[in-house]
Amino acid sequence: MILFTPPQTETPLHPLASQLLQEFSHAFPKEIPSDLPPQRSTQHHIDLIPRAILPNKLPYRMSPKDTLEIQRQVEELIFKGLVRESLSPCTVLALLVPKKDGSMRMCVDS
Repeated sequence: MILFTPPQTETPLHPLASQLLQEFSHAFPKEIPSDLPPQRSTQHHIDLIPRAILPNKLPYRMSPKDTLEIQRQVEELIFKGLVRESLSPCTVLALLVPKKDGSMRMCVDS
């Protein structure tokens, strides 16, 4: 899977954009890595207050179709090894945003 491809438009790229893409070509790998990055020496976490009630309520209602699409995308990302199941007791907000081609993009706020 290619992460970055120059836009396929009729207008050429701005010379500055072309120069930046060439200069930082090492930042755009040809394929997505098959595993997660290595563990860092400092792992971030959120300190929770003991016995406090967690605000695990859905921020909005979701249609069954959207729920199935999010489940499909999450399962695909887990299968590819790009994400892993969270052990956090808190929920993570995920939204589906329509793309120009009609498919849906999952946006996660965590």
